[in-house]
Amino acid sequence: MKAVILKGVNNLAVEDVEVRKPQKDEVLAKVDIIGLCGTDIHMWAGTNFEGTFPFIPGHEWIGHVIETGPDVKTLKVGDRVTGDNFIACRKCDICKNGGVPHFCTDHEAYGYTPKFPGAMAEYQWSPEERLYKIPDSVSDEAGALTEVVSVPYHAIWARSGGIGPHDRVAIIGTGPVGLLAIQIALITGAKVIVLEPEPNRAKLAAEMGAKYILDPTKGDIVKEVMGLTNGLGVTKIIECSGSIGGIALTVDIISVDGTIVLTGQSIGTKVPIEIGKIIWKHAKIVGSCGAPFFFPNTIDFLSKNLIDATKIVTDRFSLEDALGAFELGHKASRGKILIYTDKDKMPK
Repeated sequence: MKAVILKGVNNLAVEDVEVRKPQKDEVLAKVDIIGLCGTDIHMWAGTNFEGTFPFIPGHEWIGHVIETGPDVKTLKVGDRVTGDNFIACRKCDICKNGGVPHFCTDHEAYGYTPKFPGAMAEYQWSPEERLYKIPDSVSDEAGALTEVVSVPYHAIWARSGGIGPHDRVAIIGTGPVGLLAIQIALITGAKVIVLEPEPNRAKLAAEMGAKYILDPTKGDIVKEVMGLTNGLGVTKIIECSGSIGGIALTVDIISVDGTIVLTGQSIGTKVPIEIGKIIWKHAKIVGSCGAPFFFPNTIDFLSKNLIDATKIVTDRFSLEDALGAFELGHKASRGKILIYTDKDKMPK
């Protein structure tokens, strides 16, 4: 099969890799579409150190089952599937204490190491337990976005406590996660204020339906937010940028009894903030890492077609031109880039 191999920093190749038979509890799937995540790009560019070279990346995908191992019980040939990123060891102290797979000290992480290849290939073999069936009401492209949709959906509904029509919500940063957070927040009827300095991304935010889009680098941004909230501030913040400025701003615009959810990746970032404002506002800061145990909820949400997740897609590439996808994602402010294993099935 053809597969994208990240061999090192700025070293990507599309090569032939052997396809093996699924083991007892495994499923072999023909991959149809892969989402290119910012994490994939950063690992290739050497701007983060999550991956262990060489490996096949790709943790946002959809495919269809073509073969099952003898012990597989819940999936059959023809089922469309996607996969969660992590499988817990269920043996370490974190697992035994009820921790989620993301925090397991010996988890299987697919799309980051040679041992657990990702889906940026023509085929993907996976243990049955990490796979989820995609219902007929969800399109292939939307199904491929399950993982990226799960991140803001989990941040909003599992970590922030949910959003109601009475809420005043700030979305900081409008990469794919922020763009989806806008759509998810808007369907609740809440007032949604978007903070994004990059013009192309601000334009994408408007296409998602955002009415209030502010550039935090211009003017008095705190005054602008307060003006839009009758001086009260925002009740919920979904911080998707992971930037020093974005995170620092949260404590200035959060309301009394408000909730800040930090989901933008910022490992290693140290942010100077006036923490006393959180104390005197009786506000909360909550971390949100991935979407543990939230794939079923996300797929159910997507099946109702309350949002159009595919609106965030700006570019499509073939597997053979994966390097072009990585290069574009690295140098330009784009929405979601999709990679098709069969270029003849790409929308014209």
